[in-house]
Amino acid sequence: MKVVPALKWFHNWVGFFISITMLIVLTTGVYLGGMDILKRIDDHGQTFVALNTVEKAQILQTIFERYPQMSSVRFPTEHTPYIEAATRGKSIALDTQLNELAIHANHDIAFYSTMFWLHRNFLLDDVGKYTNAWASLAGGVITLVGIYLWWRVRKGFRLKHSIPTDTRSSSLVKSHIQLGLFISVPLFILCLSGFLITYKGLWTGHLQHQAEETLSYPSSKPNDWLSQLETAQRLWPQAILVSVNKPRGSADESIEPADLIYSIRFDSHSDVWLRQADNITMNYNTGKIESALKYSDRALSGRIASFVRPLHDALNMPLSYVVLITSISIVAIFILLFSTVTFYRRTFKSKTATR
Repeated sequence: MKVVPALKWFHNWVGFFISITMLIVLTTGVYLGGMDILKRIDDHGQTFVALNTVEKAQILQTIFERYPQMSSVRFPTEHTPYIEAATRGKSIALDTQLNELAIHANHDIAFYSTMFWLHRNFLLDDVGKYTNAWASLAGGVITLVGIYLWWRVRKGFRLKHSIPTDTRSSSLVKSHIQLGLFISVPLFILCLSGFLITYKGLWTGHLQHQAEETLSYPSSKPNDWLSQLETAQRLWPQAILVSVNKPRGSADESIEPADLIYSIRFDSHSDVWLRQADNITMNYNTGKIESALKYSDRALSGRIASFVRPLHDALNMPLSYVVLITSISIVAIFILLFSTVTFYRRTFKSKTATR
């Protein structure tokens, strides 16, 4: 079989069957993205006021005492002008006097859990998770094949073909091709990052940084938030301390608590789209800094690995990126619907008509 016919067969047949899983993933992705957008645009009536280190330390101590189940505290920024205490699936918005403004819990939102697990594993646990991962990878390959097939017979862009003028197959195919070219790169990134999130071992190793044995850091007082935050801030005086994250507590009460090793997240690179990309890890019980790593100090592989999850679910990315990937998903849904209808007509319906 020649290469081009084989690629056409792959793009059409494999794409037809993959479209079933992709439609589920994209539709649920649009829902999840929409919920994220609604959460982000709500400033809870707050105006951004920068906090000093003393205020941040007081806030940390109060929040972790009041809400021991919370694993992170995010301080006000220009993007989110309120304090947020969060753990998996739940967050609490507070003003600078620590009055509760709103409680956001995913399990309280109708259909959220169902839509999330449909997106993640089709409600089929590990079988669905790995099926989803390989379907996403196949979707990425199909996207690349589609670009190659278009390139061989390219005739330039035709904006008027982006929106189908009627329901005829020729009009749907033109729209499929045109819209597919516009979103091909971000769609490929979404597919590939979705696959890599399931197979974390392929990239998480690049996030590890081997510190030099001779490198020493300033010490701070044990069990003292103010002293430790001040030490961290002095280490990177130009960076903005935006959040503190501690390990989630164990559900097994018989496990003895170990030292509290938490991370202090900073923003110090205005040209890096990924926020909270710089991190200092500190032992709260001893006041010792375990590691300090800026995004710019990572190897290239580490910088790329830092973006694997954010590129897929917009974690610590701007609101504009959430809008982008949600819009891409909406367009991709229409592309898949156009191609599925056309392929069914030309392959199955035409055969039925000739009998």
